[in-house]
Amino acid sequence: MPAQKDNDSPFTSKKCPYCDNYLAIDERFCFSCKKRVGKLNKKTGMAMQPIAWISYLICLLSWAFLGFYIWWAFYKQT
Repeated sequence: MPAQKDNDSPFTSKKCPYCDNYLAIDERFCFSCKKRVGKLNKKTGMAMQPIAWISYLICLLSWAFLGFYIWWAFYKQT
């Protein structure tokens, strides 16, 4: 039995993780819910959810603002 390549998959389509519609393997957006989907998870056949980088950035900026506020409110020498 020949070895399978990395890009070979037993799946011919992938499922949207948000609305469970079937999509073509190379689709980047779901036609039903209009959300972005990632690559195929070869174990489950589901599309992976893309990383929400904007959420991480907002969280980091919020923590930085909180640290600045604490410094300004309690430690700033006047």
